[in-house]
Amino acid sequence: MPTTTAPDVRDTISAGRALRTVKAGSREVLGFVLPGQMAPGRVRALLVGSRINMRGLTGFVEADELDPQGSGAALVFRYGVVVLFGVAADGEQRFLARIAPDIIDPLPSPEVETATIELAPAADEQVDVHGNIKLRELTAERLLLTATVLARSVVLSRDEARIATVFDRIEPLVNDLQQRGQVGHPIRRVMQQIGEVLSARHRMVGRAQISEKPEVLWDHPELDRLYGRLEAEYELGDRARVIEHKLEVIGDAADVLLNLIQDRRSVRLELSIIALIMLEIAVSLFEKVI
Repeated sequence: MPTTTAPDVRDTISAGRALRTVKAGSREVLGFVLPGQMAPGRVRALLVGSRINMRGLTGFVEADELDPQGSGAALVFRYGVVVLFGVAADGEQRFLARIAPDIIDPLPSPEVETATIELAPAADEQVDVHGNIKLRELTAERLLLTATVLARSVVLSRDEARIATVFDRIEPLVNDLQQRGQVGHPIRRVMQQIGEVLSARHRMVGRAQISEKPEVLWDHPELDRLYGRLEAEYELGDRARVIEHKLEVIGDAADVLLNLIQDRRSVRLELSIIALIMLEIAVSLFEKVI
């Protein structure tokens, strides 16, 4: 796959190419052809933020119309991932600068997944022993399928790291409960843990749809075997199940801690009410004595 000295991506998509541009709207994925020569085999998936405002993107095309034909290409996913095919480092930076205003909650540094594509017209489409993705041709649907797998993988990588962090944060709370039989941390901190859990679950199930087959397979069932091999290589199903199990464990722990804290606050409130009643009785008796 070719690489790029790329001119500014704000220029026209590709001279002499009549690609139908679209208003992004609520599209989940859009494509962009970058002028210039491709970097051989280079593919990079970057998680750049929590979401990308697809309405703000201009000059993009439907993903199934993407036709690099020797140029670099980019696929932008609504859930915050950009997948770049054959784009050299300078072209990558220019493209990210182009879409920067439309990235919501940008990450300080992107989460990155890399891969290499090899064209093998007569070979079986698969991932070889070196991890290279072998494709018979660079069609739009093959690029979209590959990009979808890499995009989901990089989202899982981010969630795996975040969930590990949540485990570290919740551990002191659990230790307090084990050692002292009570939780000495404020309710806000526990609520933050629950928020982390809900955010990760929403991103994995609602946005990236990790456990669902890509829509491109409905129109191109012949690529189902390739998808199965890509999914197995990047262990999407196994990783998603592990994450889901960890989310359940964290959620259960956070619920228990939250209930304990709420019970403690309820007891305090009840004691306060009792104290006020006792004070009122005491005042009444004092007034009667006087």
